[in-house]
Amino acid sequence: MSWPSCSSLAKTDSGPHCPELPARSPVATDTYLLGTDPLELERLRLQHELWLPEARRAWQRAGLKPGERVLDLGAGPGFVALELAREVGPEGRVLGLELSAAYAEAARRAGLGLGLGQLEVRQHDLVGDAFPEESFDLVWCRWVLMFLGELDPLLEGLAAQLRPGARLVVHEYIHWSSFALHPGAEAVASFGRAAHASFLAAGGDPDVNRRLPSLLSQRGFRIDDLRPLTVVGRLGDGVARWLERFVTTYGPELIRRGLWSDQEADRARAEMAAARQDPGAFWVGPTVMETRATR
Repeated sequence: MSWPSCSSLAKTDSGPHCPELPARSPVATDTYLLGTDPLELERLRLQHELWLPEARRAWQRAGLKPGERVLDLGAGPGFVALELAREVGPEGRVLGLELSAAYAEAARRAGLGLGLGQLEVRQHDLVGDAFPEESFDLVWCRWVLMFLGELDPLLEGLAAQLRPGARLVVHEYIHWSSFALHPGAEAVASFGRAAHASFLAAGGDPDVNRRLPSLLSQRGFRIDDLRPLTVVGRLGDGVARWLERFVTTYGPELIRRGLWSDQEADRARAEMAAARQDPGAFWVGPTVMETRATR
């Protein structure tokens, strides 16, 4: 399949924007389970464009305003951090914390290129490194906690460092296994089961948001809202392209790990091709929940 060009996936209000990775980026088995190679970067770019409207609605519900200080946990290559920097404006501040050196550098270069002096991105281990010793008005986190083998260090840091009134907005999965292509795409379903198993095997929790509200409440946070977010896609729309891209980029890694097979991958490609010709076929994404809380 052909990959979308940068300009077709990442247009901002100030024009096309495409953070580039350094030439020698880590492989899938290095920093992240899903990798940091160029194909994964393109998948993240498509994912960002698809989910950006939902993120903006979440920030609006949390009352994000110009001039505020925001912490972006797991900033990746900086797609969301750049948007947050625009939201808070030059009088605000956004600090992005990112495990991958390649992604952190890409995000820093992107911010400099756009003149967003209010954005700082640091390479940071959310489990092993000390929580930043500064105050924030809002903390944003999406699809990061599900990969952490241990939540306590990060949650304890949030509880200890955030001032009273600081808000936390988290988008994490609550029912990952809703991932499917209907009707009857069994090879795609086998991919979903293999992906779910890989997250568990790596020490993560793909349904971490089932536990998170209680863990936050135990640490003195007030739970303000719990909101399910579900996406459905069909006939090559943004949702369908995003979920197809996940199968094609992560499938080889699952095969390498012995959790899927070349034969299943061939059948999944055939199922996805057939779905693109069927007006009644549709994708369902893993179910996200928005957790909003106040310190």
